[in-house]
Amino acid sequence: MAQSVQMFNRDAIPLYISVPSSELNFFKDKFNDLPCHFLTDEKIIENCIKAYGPFPRLFPTYLMQQLVKLEFWRLKKCEHYLWIDSDAYFLRPFSTKDFFHGENTPLLVMHKAKDLRAFSKKHDPRIAEKLDNRIKKIQRLFGRKGEAFYFGDPPLIWSSSVLEALSTEFLEPKGMTIYELLYSYPCEMQLYGEFLLASGNYKFAPTEPFFKIFHYAEQFFEAQRQGESEFSLAKTHMGVLIQSNWTDPKEKKKNNMARFKKFLREQQRKLGLMGSQEF
Repeated sequence: MAQSVQMFNRDAIPLYISVPSSELNFFKDKFNDLPCHFLTDEKIIENCIKAYGPFPRLFPTYLMQQLVKLEFWRLKKCEHYLWIDSDAYFLRPFSTKDFFHGENTPLLVMHKAKDLRAFSKKHDPRIAEKLDNRIKKIQRLFGRKGEAFYFGDPPLIWSSSVLEALSTEFLEPKGMTIYELLYSYPCEMQLYGEFLLASGNYKFAPTEPFFKIFHYAEQFFEAQRQGESEFSLAKTHMGVLIQSNWTDPKEKKKNNMARFKKFLREQQRKLGLMGSQEF
């Protein structure tokens, strides 16, 4: 990811990378001379604690990354920031204007929820049902009526002013902390998008995802069979995101790995690479 930013970053947009303090020296050593600014998760959380009080002792670790993304604005580094996960990388040159409509209207990645339902049902109906319930729940939280949308996939450009308003105009009057919000509604992308739409106070321009996303192993293999490559994807997308939850062999989510192996066996048989032996 960092190497792709170094290669394609036309406007020299600063790259900030947040890591646990215990791993800071390890990351600095591995990065060598790659241009970036390191932050620690603890530093971002420190400002969060000043606003909301002590950090919950039983706060789920899987929500930590979401919290860091939502609270980065408190460092006052910029008005708009593009957050990107480490399992994504750019495929072609990009500049600031690629993330804005006109001079200062940020692009908001959003899909009609009905399109996401159809897509998810193709691979796993349970995912579609879970996604639909989450979208409706967060929509009700902010009292917005009308068509349901899904506000992903990353990378996404967020505005510090929107997140500040989420804190001061929504959470504080309700006596709610960001910890409670994430614990009850664990989807940072959906929280940001729904609040922005519900408030009606901010300019934005809807857009399709900047990157090609491979949520499932099945998608990746299907794309390969159709002849897709980084070269072809770069014509239509700025980058690619291959979710690490099914590419990491050490991943503990056995259901995903079992599904990946089963699909791989099927593809190998179709290509004549294996007989009837087990994988």
